[in-house]
Amino acid sequence: MDLKPRYLAAAALLHVALFAMLFASTLFTRKIEAPAMIEAVLIADPRMEQARKHALEQQKRAEAEGLRQQQEQERLAERQLEREQMREEEQKREQDRKAAQEEQKKQQDQKRKEQEQLQIKQEAERQRQEEIKQKAAIEQQRQDEIKKKAAEEEAKKKAVEEARRKQEADERKRLIEAERKEQDRIRREREAEDQRRRDEMAALLGAEEADRAAAARTAAQQPWAAQIAAKIQRNWQRPPASAERFNCLVQIQQLPGGDVVSAKIIRSCGSAVLDRSVENAVLKASPLPSPSDPSLFDRNIKVTFCPTPDAC
Repeated sequence: MDLKPRYLAAAALLHVALFAMLFASTLFTRKIEAPAMIEAVLIADPRMEQARKHALEQQKRAEAEGLRQQQEQERLAERQLEREQMREEEQKREQDRKAAQEEQKKQQDQKRKEQEQLQIKQEAERQRQEEIKQKAAIEQQRQDEIKKKAAEEEAKKKAVEEARRKQEADERKRLIEAERKEQDRIRREREAEDQRRRDEMAALLGAEEADRAAAARTAAQQPWAAQIAAKIQRNWQRPPASAERFNCLVQIQQLPGGDVVSAKIIRSCGSAVLDRSVENAVLKASPLPSPSDPSLFDRNIKVTFCPTPDAC
């Protein structure tokens, strides 16, 4: 691809400037002049010979330094020229890359247009096929509706007949169930009446047996209760101005060892003062005597308290 005129002009100006700089550097570079030849008569003085050799070495070093500087200037110029060439090549590659991108973009645009045209054709064909499917679906729906209506009519007829048969079966079942329930009710009533009579008889027998057992236990506990009453009487102190003759019933709660937990008058002695004195006497009498038969022990026992035997 051809370079643009402005790039060519810039390259030419750059070359001219480079050569001008090289020329100026040669003008201002200090030339090393060889020292004048010294004519001397060879004598046998060793110091003169050493000075001559030293002068020759300095001359060689100066010439070598000048040559090195000149070579360095030439290398700099060559590197500058190489950089310029590389810059020009880079610009050419950039132009080629942009041209390739433009060509690729054109090809992509052309391909995109072709794909769009193909998509338009495909969309048109799809729409045509969709219209055909819609028409077929509408026709199928119409046929399905006809079949559905016919099936609904048939189902209605079957449902009516089934409902009639079910109603008749339900009525027969209801009558049979009602008859069965009535028989079950009569049977349950009879069984309940028989059970009630048996329960009443058992309750009567149980109550009589419980009364007999309670009476027997109470009778067996009488000696033990008398011992408890006697100990309470020994610990009782008569309040001042209290009645001579009275009796009261005290309920005692005790532990298996006879230790009294609580005492409460459940039938008054006639006054609150007497009631408190009897309750205090029960607490003082703790522990209470134990029954001769351990099976007669009762945590809660009721004892009648009388200050004297004739008061009871």
